[in-house]
Amino acid sequence: MRSITCCFACLLIGFIFNLQLFSQQNKVDSLRKLLEVAKNDSVKCRILLQVGYTQEYLDHKVSRRVYDSVLVLAQKNNYTLIAADAFLAIGNLGFSHGDYPSAIRNYNMAAEQYSLIGGDVQTGGLAAVYNNMGGILSLINEWESAQKYYLKSINEYEKLRDSARMETVYFNLAFVFSDMGEWGKSYEHMYKAFTYIHDSSNKSQNVHTCARLATICFKTQRPGDGLIYLSKTDSLLNYSQTSLDLIYHNHAYGEYYFYQKKTHLAVKHHKLAYYYALKWDDPYYLADESLEIGKDYLRLNQFDSADYYFQNSLNVATRYNYKPKVLSTLSYLSELEEAKGNYRNAYQYKKKQAAFADSLVREQNQYRIMLMNEEFAAEKKGNQIEQLQKDKQIQSLLIRQKSTLNYFLISFVAVLMLFGFLVYRNLRHRQQLVKQQGELHQQRIRELEKDRQLVAVDSLLKGQEEERSRLAKDLHDGLGGLLSGVKFSLSNMKSNFIVTPDNMTVFERSLDMLDTSIRELRRVAHNMMPEMLVKFGLDEALKDYCNSINATGLIAINYQSFGMEKRLDNSNEIIIYRIIQELLNNTLKHAAATEALVQLVKEEKRLNIVVEDNGRGFNTEIIETGKGAGWTSIRSRVDYLRGQLDVHSEAGKGTLVNIEFNI
Repeated sequence: MRSITCCFACLLIGFIFNLQLFSQQNKVDSLRKLLEVAKNDSVKCRILLQVGYTQEYLDHKVSRRVYDSVLVLAQKNNYTLIAADAFLAIGNLGFSHGDYPSAIRNYNMAAEQYSLIGGDVQTGGLAAVYNNMGGILSLINEWESAQKYYLKSINEYEKLRDSARMETVYFNLAFVFSDMGEWGKSYEHMYKAFTYIHDSSNKSQNVHTCARLATICFKTQRPGDGLIYLSKTDSLLNYSQTSLDLIYHNHAYGEYYFYQKKTHLAVKHHKLAYYYALKWDDPYYLADESLEIGKDYLRLNQFDSADYYFQNSLNVATRYNYKPKVLSTLSYLSELEEAKGNYRNAYQYKKKQAAFADSLVREQNQYRIMLMNEEFAAEKKGNQIEQLQKDKQIQSLLIRQKSTLNYFLISFVAVLMLFGFLVYRNLRHRQQLVKQQGELHQQRIRELEKDRQLVAVDSLLKGQEEERSRLAKDLHDGLGGLLSGVKFSLSNMKSNFIVTPDNMTVFERSLDMLDTSIRELRRVAHNMMPEMLVKFGLDEALKDYCNSINATGLIAINYQSFGMEKRLDNSNEIIIYRIIQELLNNTLKHAAATEALVQLVKEEKRLNIVVEDNGRGFNTEIIETGKGAGWTSIRSRVDYLRGQLDVHSEAGKGTLVNIEFNI
């Protein structure tokens, strides 16, 4: 019965959603009819802005074109306020679809335009800019700055007494603390948002607030309160049902069923939330819902499904730099591998998690939270001291009535205690400074040592390549020319001397051996410093090298490259060429493979290298403990370019080597 009810609810939600899209299209059509009879450019701009706002639910690309046309018309006529609103709308569009650089640029332009306008009109625009800038900063992990922007936005909206937007900003501020794992603070600010719900006309935001408040209650083991807010969410869906509303609604139900350990129902609702996240086209919600689905499947011991969604969450979160989400996903991936019994993989994920924890939690979160707590504690202590001083004054008056001597005695004790407190605080402050200076000194020593090692590696690699180049030139120009001269002389002798048939056979065999020696000499010289690499770059050199191996018939190598149209730095090309050359040499020598893949993918300043074969595979622990020259050479070159090397191999399942560089 419960299943039938849920199916009916889903069908009803889909029906209402389609009705809403139909309504939005009708609104667009009505606005376009008004546009045809608009009398001046100012009215046209305002109507077009409304068209753009409505089109965001239908096609955000069309919406962007509408906003651009508004901007052109507004700048042509010097409509400062309309231009500011257009920049703000374009920024919002970039924000909602993960294009944060574009959003920040347009928000800055909007703020510049609003600064040219005085009065309350400017206040509303600036408040929106501050709120949205806080949202972007929270997503790129600048949480302290995000909080400051949200507080500035709240201050501006308080001037306007705008309850709907006050609710929105407190909601966003609560989300910052959710990402930081501070659920108590998140509930505190989300409840402040909830206090504005009755005065707010933004029904969609009301849905988000109640759904998120329910989710926080389930996270903090308060199911009774959570169900109350969840029921409010259900009733509010009668008034607003955008894709974003349905994301929050289904996410909250997923958390409720997860808390109730009805995990199959949790999977269903989290997948519905994921579906609406796809429709909303926001990578943050895609990463968040993928993580939740993975957690559900982990609880169900469906490890393959859990791994798929965790990896999806990790990829999206890494791509869009959602570090808190990356940290959470790595934690659950480690837990997943441990549950599967793959303790080595679990340990690798733990290492990655520790690296993120060091940079994210210690440096960006806990330190800032500690400062906030210290400021709060200092304020509280100041109030306590002020109250104590008042009590002391009353007590002093009473004591003064009794005895002047007692008054001086108490004053002396108070001064002595204050002096002792100041001395203690000063000593403690000095100890903290000494400790911090020691840590900074040790960190500087480690950095200098690392720089020294990099300089040594740089000198070694440059020396090796210079020596290779010199030897290749000497072999090709010197010994190669000499052998060619010998062949030419012997060929002339053949035509000028009378040779017996038996000796002629020996003579011909000698010439063939000489030809073989010349070809082998040229091959060795080419491998030491490929001419293709020097003249045409890494892409062509690797393509030529793979073709030369394919020509031997020993193995079939599929070479692929993307984004390699522009050449890299010459020294970097040589190092990367040597890495791939050594990996393929290992494949030829040890893998007994019939097929191999070499792939280079360059995206902006990131280069990804994949070398994969279908050979016999090996135990990767050999790399960690072994002292082979090949892997040592590969690791040293990867470390020199500050790259990341991952090797995946199992017996009978081939080998995959993945290397990433920031070039």
